[in-house]
Amino acid sequence: MSVLAEFTVPASEFVLSETLRSVPDVRIEIKRVVAGSERVTPYFWASGDDFAKFERELSDDPTVEDVLMLEEHEKDERFYRVTWRTNAESLLSGVSGTEATILEALSEDGSWQLKMLFPDRDALSEFHDYCVSNDFPFQLDRVYRAENPQERGEYEVTEDQQEALMAGYDAGYFDVPRNVTLTELADEMGVSRNALSARLRRGQRNVLANTLVHDE
Repeated sequence: MSVLAEFTVPASEFVLSETLRSVPDVRIEIKRVVAGSERVTPYFWASGDDFAKFERELSDDPTVEDVLMLEEHEKDERFYRVTWRTNAESLLSGVSGTEATILEALSEDGSWQLKMLFPDRDALSEFHDYCVSNDFPFQLDRVYRAENPQERGEYEVTEDQQEALMAGYDAGYFDVPRNVTLTELADEMGVSRNALSARLRRGQRNVLANTLVHDE
């Protein structure tokens, strides 16, 4: 029976460590990871103010083979596909070796928050043992059954997205006219304006996708 697990790992132990060291203000949210035996291809959103520098650092990152910008939202958010090799022992090698799937990954405050799906608890134990034997630091935050809808969230909204939506609602951000600006709300929550904007947009999109929008 498949299980979900949430981990926190240092930024230096996961993907794009060199890039994030050079541009620490850029926030990355990985939405999909395609892992093979030699290459890994993540698709991710990046939000920040200096994409020219960010893309230069991506291109110079010794682990990155290819970078492609797929989509741009306004001026502070872009969607990328990146390819790099995994021939050295790494956390991604452990992911591939246990046939796990990275569902979400968020870079924030010098660490990555990972949400991973494992085929069963044996695979989770194997990944745990792999990290310990290779001295990869990590913190296991949560383990739960994947088929439990209450754990997934009825509308597929993450905790950060829910916090942002509720704070915006309580502060009157969605009122007409608005009672608070995005910058003011971000200051109240102690996050950057770009990070809050991304959480609100994604949270609203997930709620809409699970309420008003239905596949034919």
